[in-house]
Formats: sequence, C-alpha cells, structure tokens
Amino acid sequence: MEVLQTERLRLRWFTEADAPSMRALLNEPAWIQNIYDAEVRSDEQAAEWIRSRLLARYWSLGYGFWAVEGLDNGEFLGLCGVIKREGLDHPDIGYGFLSRHWGHGYAREAATATFAYCREVLGMQHILGTTGPENHASGRVLLAIGLEDQGVQQTLAHEGLSRVYEWREDRPAGDAAEIAALRLRWHAALTREDALPTFSACVTPDVVARWVTGREDFSEQAYRALVRRHAPLADDTHLPAVPTPLGWRLDLPLE
Repeated sequence: MEVLQTERLRLRWFTEADAPSMRALLNEPAWIQNIYDAEVRSDEQAAEWIRSRLLARYWSLGYGFWAVEGLDNGEFLGLCGVIKREGLDHPDIGYGFLSRHWGHGYAREAATATFAYCREVLGMQHILGTTGPENHASGRVLLAIGLEDQGVQQTLAHEGLSRVYEWREDRPAGDAAEIAALRLRWHAALTREDALPTFSACVTPDVVARWVTGREDFSEQAYRALVRRHAPLADDTHLPAVPTPLGWRLDLPLE
C-alpha cells in the first residue's frame, strides 16, 4: 500500500515479500552499530521480523516504518517512517538505507516527506528523533528537516544513551480544532485511497486492540476489508472523540 511519494521516492507498506531486502538492511554494519543487531540472518527470520515489527504497527498505529524504493525503477533503497516506541512520550522519525545507496540524499528526502506527513496528514504536534550519541550523519538529517537537538539523554526506549531531537508546534490547536481535524481525517481514510493508511490512526487504542488481539493476518487485503466494513461511519458525527496518549481519537461502538 502506497503511503506517499517524493520527487524520486515512493514510500509504501512493507510486505513479507520484502524479506530478502530487509535481511540485507538489518545486517548492514552501520545498522548493527548505530541501531541494533536484530539477529536476523535468514529470509524466514526477516519475514517474521516484518510481520511482528512492521505490519502489526500499521494496524495498531496507522503509521510505521515504510519501505523506500526508487520511483522510477522500484529498487529497494531502505526504510523510513515514524513509530511510537515504549519509553518515548511522542512518536519519533527513523530511517535506514542500504550503504550502496548512501550519498544521494535519499535519507533527507524521505525524512522530509515523512516529517510533513506527520504534521499535515496525521496531525501530530510533537515529534521526536533519536540517534546514537556519535551518529552525527543521522543527526544532520534530523536537524535539516526541522527538529532541534536536545542533547544526549538516557531514555526508557534505549539501553544506552541517545541523542534526542525534537519538534513541537509553537501554537498547538485547541481541542475543538483538533477534534474537527480528526473527523476530517476519519472521513478521508474511509473515502479516499491516498488516505487509507491513516485509518487506524483515527481510533482509540482500545478499539485497535479489539482489531489486532489474536490476529495473525495483517495483510493489506485484510486491512482494506476492515476499512470497507467501517465505511458507513465516514460521516457519523456522533462518534465520540476522546483524549488518549496519542492525541484525540474516535471511540467506535462494539461490533
């Protein structure tokens, strides 16, 4: 499922078919040094990593880490996106690219588009980025897209120290404006192909938990079926909006 495009790149959902590319990325020396060693050594392990670490988050958050590929040839370049980690109060932007594709500005281009998507499509008003304390190359990307360096910190999301970068809206919208924007995103997610990936980002964590608990099929086809089932609620202004740790979300009735 496509999420967004830039001048040179397409960002889309990963699928299990991306396992060989993901295995290669997770075993890049720079990934292991600067991020962590996922101990994924086979395509089968990579497919399981994609299922558990990526596909499930598309359902539970309405966003995640997306595959980055060349717009002209479809070649896999790396990943970029935004997730909400345990131990961080706000979503953070992350990225990683195969070393043979370094030096072309892909990380900055993908991160710039992701940052705009977070603000303009997902309505986020507070976004983080984290790197290793000495990973200055990644830090320069975060600074270039508009985040500010908050220094080296110990976060609950990482075992060692991290350098934390932050952006927050200077004039956050009031509750009424946020709820109105949420209802517009909800309508778009149920009626427009380009907004489809944001569907899960419109509802409360409790609702999402009902969808994902015990589920094994996190495919795009199953996700689309879930969206179609809720399409009649696109214009339901009576759905209650409630505050959650992720912001205002709609609370859907039990099915």
